[in-house]
Amino acid sequence: MADLHDQVDMLDYLNGIDFDLVVFCGDLHNGSDRELAMPVAETLSKLGPRVLIVPGNMDRKDVVPDLWNEVGLINIHRGSYHYRSFGFIGMGGMVVRNPNRLGDPLRYYHLDDDVYQSLSKAYSDILRSVYRVVVTHQPPREALDTIYSGERTGSVGLRKFVEGYRPDLLLCGHIHEDRGKTQIGSTEVVNVGEMRKGYAAIIDINEKIEVRWIEP
Repeated sequence: MADLHDQVDMLDYLNGIDFDLVVFCGDLHNGSDRELAMPVAETLSKLGPRVLIVPGNMDRKDVVPDLWNEVGLINIHRGSYHYRSFGFIGMGGMVVRNPNRLGDPLRYYHLDDDVYQSLSKAYSDILRSVYRVVVTHQPPREALDTIYSGERTGSVGLRKFVEGYRPDLLLCGHIHEDRGKTQIGSTEVVNVGEMRKGYAAIIDINEKIEVRWIEP
């Protein structure tokens, strides 16, 4: 899932679905303070035995780390996590080029070089995993990153990382209007869609990766 933007009631769409792991690709909140963010964080944490998450550009730095840890969400921003034969690494936020935005103390904003270097460093933690999964908020450049105007808005640094390291799967969100799946080389890329409107994905990984869509 991604891009719930505090619409906690939309999580009801997942009732009755059997899954091993929940992965959330950022923008759980909508710029909200701790009091407003608490209900959706608590509800998400109760969906499954494990919930992996990275922050989006609308998840505030003064709220997210402490709150998510308190309710039991596993924040893998700039880090890694192992589950059975799967290795996960994460990078939240989005790339910005305006230095005024880059310095915002409340937002997860990055440069492309930071994205590439952070993921490259974390990737060494999952090299021996049978399946290697990258969880980001922003898509890679030219892969499910087209906004309503037709402009491509994905991360160049993330694209460079995927082409160089070739993970098995990349999960992302952020660009609400370009939900779907594609490939960069051997890497399956899935923009899971806007959960605020009821869109998400169920991904089965065995000998191959199969994507089934949740729709409102």
